[in-house]
Amino acid sequence: MHVGENMKRDFLESLNLDAEVINKIMAENGRDIENAKAKFADYEDVKKQLADANATIEKFADYDQTKADVEKYKAEALNAQKEAAAKIARLEIQAKVKDFTGGKKFVNDLTRDAINQSLEKALGDDASKGKSLDDLFREVIEGKENILVNEDAPKPPVTPQMNGQGSNESGVMAAFKALNPNIKF
Repeated sequence: MHVGENMKRDFLESLNLDAEVINKIMAENGRDIENAKAKFADYEDVKKQLADANATIEKFADYDQTKADVEKYKAEALNAQKEAAAKIARLEIQAKVKDFTGGKKFVNDLTRDAINQSLEKALGDDASKGKSLDDLFREVIEGKENILVNEDAPKPPVTPQMNGQGSNESGVMAAFKALNPNIKF
């Protein structure tokens, strides 16, 4: 299921979907948006560079100047390619981390974001070469508490409502009156 770019969490909540389902839909939507952005991240910049280069080339009358400027533009193009490759690599790392942590139940969004940043940094570090995301995740959370929701934590007991019989009252007072009919209130 793909959600439009303008999809808001409020809309999904209005459909009475579970929070977990909403989170999965929003995560998928985020991945779709990031993938689409990655494909066209430098489009406007490259288009402007091309227009500037074409305008500059038309102005050149001197061959030597043109040759020097061509070398300058080659260097700039090479630099732009390197920057674009770095951006794409960074976006790919972010997508990997979001996919990896998308199914985990963090105690809150702030914790998830901090862990994601730590994992992104670790994936970009040469010291982490050859390590899996599971290994890096364990390293990041090692010795820390309250990162993931503890599904095994005891739940507080739920006390059923006490209802008396033969009365319009409900709750504890009705139960007390039902057990002690001789006491006047």
